[in-house]
Amino acid sequence: MTIENAMIRSTMLGYEDHGILTGFIHVEGSGWGVMLGGFRLDAPPDNAPAAACGKFIKAVLRTVGVEKWEDLPGKFIRVETGGAGSTVTKFGHLIEDKWCDLREVFSG
Repeated sequence: MTIENAMIRSTMLGYEDHGILTGFIHVEGSGWGVMLGGFRLDAPPDNAPAAACGKFIKAVLRTVGVEKWEDLPGKFIRVETGGAGSTVTKFGHLIEDKWCDLREVFSG
């Protein structure tokens, strides 16, 4: 795994075409781009939709260091990647040692 710097280009928090509430963060690095997120926010296994949505939003905002979802685009972060074609779920603050692994957010 390597750690690379990236910029948050855009975000999406809402319903997909199949009616599933989800959130995405589009990040771009030097010559590459990836979407973080894609977890279902409205019907997690524990049937606590508000908790899943809140955990996702809180984890993203806290890690990036902003107070509003709308402030995410343009911010720089670090991402842990396994290279081309790999799934990226772990990202961190650009300077501070704050990390978020979305798999961990949704596993507990």
